[in-house]
Amino acid sequence: MDTIFIMGATGFIGEETARSHIAKGNKVLGLARSEASAAKLRSIGVTPVMGDVYRPEEWLSKLPRIDYAINVLGFFTDGMPARFSVSHAEKCCEKYTRWIKVTIDLARRKGIKAVVNVTGTTIFEDMGLDWVTEETPIRYTPSGFNRVATPATKLCQQAIAEGLPLIIAVAPSVVYGDKPTSSFDEVFVKPLEKGQMGVVGDGKNYITTGHVEDVGRAIAHITDVKYAGEFFHIADDQPVTQREFVTSIARALGKTRVMTMPRWLVAILGGKCAVEFMTLSQRISNAKLKSTGFTLKHPRFLDEVGDVVRSMRRARAGQKLQASPA
Repeated sequence: MDTIFIMGATGFIGEETARSHIAKGNKVLGLARSEASAAKLRSIGVTPVMGDVYRPEEWLSKLPRIDYAINVLGFFTDGMPARFSVSHAEKCCEKYTRWIKVTIDLARRKGIKAVVNVTGTTIFEDMGLDWVTEETPIRYTPSGFNRVATPATKLCQQAIAEGLPLIIAVAPSVVYGDKPTSSFDEVFVKPLEKGQMGVVGDGKNYITTGHVEDVGRAIAHITDVKYAGEFFHIADDQPVTQREFVTSIARALGKTRVMTMPRWLVAILGGKCAVEFMTLSQRISNAKLKSTGFTLKHPRFLDEVGDVVRSMRRARAGQKLQASPA
């Protein structure tokens, strides 16, 4: 049995990662900066470590012996913005870089086997119709969420070059699942439900997806010292075009038509980074991950999204019923 320490274990991907490690028989510790977070961790079988990622000096040296650490803090850890503007990305970049520095400090701990850092596909170049693999050049263009991740990516590359036992898990650009208030719900499902979202531009660009259960399982799968220094793409078997992605969610919501929105209008309403994210085209290959023996439970987004959205809406309705006065 290994002891795993997770930063971000209360989040959408983090919770699935924790559950996957527990299912493997590992002991899981999770960073919690509030009693509410600590209670949530306990409810899924995770032992809370009280502390704030922005004040590592208060808890990092007090950590018990751990075998592995995982950073799965996401872009929306501190809340969802009204607009994905360049100024918001710059603020996120500062926070994201601070988290990576803590992650690298964990990799320097005596006795630790390896540390997994979870990032997104935005760090790789747009290859058009060609597959993006772990050998594809890293992208340093300030565009979309890469405005957030670029400095952190450079720090990770430097850490690997130094010989630190760092593993890079590259999560898909869209992680989906039926949990209400997840990023999938807030960024895509609710806006489509309200008629506030549509296809951006011609919709022919490719979006890579992954079910949250598979993403959590994959992160747990590669939490292994033998993968130190490597990158792994986590993705469905079949990327979808942006138009397929948006219209499939809309159909699951019972809508028969989806509007097409020009890029300039989306930039005004949703922010420049939102346009850059929605129009980035990447066909991400999961071949390397699957070569390790990992198998997907949810290989195709288009086969899953209908049930996922309907399940999410039922869960939302149940939450409203529980919250209503008797």
